[in-house]
Amino acid sequence: MSNELHKIRTGFRVAVIGGGPAGSFFALYLLGYAQELGIKPEITIYQKHDFNELGPKGCKGCAGILSMSLLKNLSEIGLTIPDQIIRSRIDHYAVHSPDTSISISNPEKDSRIVSIYRGGGPRISQHENPVSFDGWLLKQAQDRGAQVEYETVSRVFLEDTAEIEFAETRQQYDLIVFASGVNAKPVNISGLNYVPPRTQTMAQDELQASPDQIQSKLGNMAHAFLMPYSGLIFGTLVPKGQFINVSVLSLGKHPVSVR
Repeated sequence: MSNELHKIRTGFRVAVIGGGPAGSFFALYLLGYAQELGIKPEITIYQKHDFNELGPKGCKGCAGILSMSLLKNLSEIGLTIPDQIIRSRIDHYAVHSPDTSISISNPEKDSRIVSIYRGGGPRISQHENPVSFDGWLLKQAQDRGAQVEYETVSRVFLEDTAEIEFAETRQQYDLIVFASGVNAKPVNISGLNYVPPRTQTMAQDELQASPDQIQSKLGNMAHAFLMPYSGLIFGTLVPKGQFINVSVLSLGKHPVSVR
């Protein structure tokens, strides 16, 4: 087969399964590189649920820290995260063990580390404007030319042609990008011996407190706890405005209680 058939060109159809940061970043970078080359591929992102919903419905589930490198990646494609998305600014990391505590400061004074919500925030939170980082990033890809279909892809066909199936409809594409998270409903893939990655379940919750309480207890720091012989890999506390994100990862097959 000629390599010419694999080159992305104007009208080249791309399906991205998953509208989280992986899928949105892929679309944004592809659109940016394509613009530099003067070509216009057709990109469709398939994302079922609404990131702006409160609680687990809108959140993928993570501590929600944006590193310096990720924020630099945003600037590469001409994006700046809005202040309304930022929950807290992180100046230091603190690592605690039974023997000692170590504080690690940001080595680049001009760079930021921030905490965000992947979704719309905890169930009991009330925000005047959307605060979902994932929702904002997906909207940027859409504004730059990607089409968003709020559908669940149930199957991928990779035999003679590349096709996806959703809502009893099949669509053919030149390229299919699998950017779905591990928490998403599994997609049946035909024509490829796809092996899902191994995973472990992290227990998470958001604890509400006053800004003064959070500042006095945590400061502008993300805290990690290493507890040998406890059955835990690690735990974290991350300030997020009027909440503290708690994440606990255990060695066992089942998550431990956050309490």
